[in-house]
Amino acid sequence: MCNLYSMDTGLDAVRAAVRQLGLDLATEPATGNFAGVPRLYPDQDGVVIHARGQTAQLSSMRWGFPPAGQGKSPITNIRNLSSAWWRKVNGEYLMQPEYRCLVPFTRFAEPIQGRRNAWFAVPERELSFFAGIWRPWQGKRLAPVPDKARRQQTEGDWRLYAFLTCEPNEVVAPIHPKAMPVILTDTDECRAWLAGGEDSLALQRPLPDDQLEIVERDPG
Repeated sequence: MCNLYSMDTGLDAVRAAVRQLGLDLATEPATGNFAGVPRLYPDQDGVVIHARGQTAQLSSMRWGFPPAGQGKSPITNIRNLSSAWWRKVNGEYLMQPEYRCLVPFTRFAEPIQGRRNAWFAVPERELSFFAGIWRPWQGKRLAPVPDKARRQQTEGDWRLYAFLTCEPNEVVAPIHPKAMPVILTDTDECRAWLAGGEDSLALQRPLPDDQLEIVERDPG
């Protein structure tokens, strides 16, 4: 499962990619000066793109859906779309276009051993997209607290996102044989995902082998 990725290009690259979808990009105060995130881990804030009519909104949201049980970690990756947890508890967020999103990234990591990672990217693309879902949620998550060095569990209203995973292709499988993120590179596929509905779930499939490569391995 992917629990680390980079989005280290700035707002201009995001705007250019969204323009290829035939949409204008709107920002909010938290994303108006977005300059990229070198490494993004679960339960941190990332940016997502979601459609609002003929406009795409770049929003800051927290990575990780509500945990499935008390004391569990946030759910960052979505695999079994037929589970009761998805169909009954989160069904409206899974299917409705207003809760679909594209999660921009430049590369993602899978662990080799210990803290070492292999980093994957789509060649010759400044950024690509994970197929994502977002939802509103009220509860406790980590947040900065005045005069505290570390974030504390804080009650609040949150916007949370996660993205789909699938069987790995032959590039990812030797490193992580269980899964890889669902990656969208084609304009029509991005539009189809944002449109929502049952048919779009067919996009939950591995990227072809020739469209992904290992670009770095962390030193031992």
